Amino acid sequence: MNKIPFNKSPVVGIEIDYIREAIDSKYLAGDGVFSRKCEATLENMTGTKKALLMPSCTAGLEICAMLVNIQPGDEVILPSFTFVSTANAFVLRGAKVIFVDVEADTMNISPSAIKAAITPRTKAIVVVHYAGVSCKMDEIMGIAATHNLFVIEDAAQAIGNSYKGKALGTIGHLGVFSFHETKNITSGGEGGASFNK
Repeated sequence: MNKIPFNKSPVVGIEIDYIREAIDSKYLAGDGVFSRKCEATLENMTGTKKALLMPSCTAGLEICAMLVNIQPGDEVILPSFTFVSTANAFVLRGAKVIFVDVEADTMNISPSAIKAAITPRTKAIVVVHYAGVSCKMDEIMGIAATHNLFVIEDAAQAIGNSYKGKALGTIGHLGVFSFHETKNITSGGEGGASFNK
């Protein structure tokens, strides 16, 4: 029986030259020339004010939880169909995660389910653009504005995709991408980026 790999990271043949250049530059732990080039490329590509590279999308979500000051007892609404890191980032800060239904045609969070789940303790809505398909961001941002909630976009699988001309990951208050080896653009294992407006 032939084994079919779960994923295969692309190799184009010039990676060793770039690795050598990074080693020669003495910036192996980040904030080197390649980090700055990557952040600038992401900013230009998405139109966001600032992109920051992260060790992973999970780390980016954890930073988002800190930036919106999630405290024990806060409620965070997120889709019932997501990867565990989406919830863990907020649980680690003491939040109570409220899972809501997704829409059958997109597998994305349902705006009507979000509305039904909001309580006085709700602090944030986390959307996941599943398989690069956009959530209904106009409706979700409207709900958030009405209730004074933060919107965090888990755009792990959505790099290069947009909603009404706006890059996914840059419509909410904060957003994250993944460069895990199973994603659209990889960094050879782990990696991610976080965005703010």
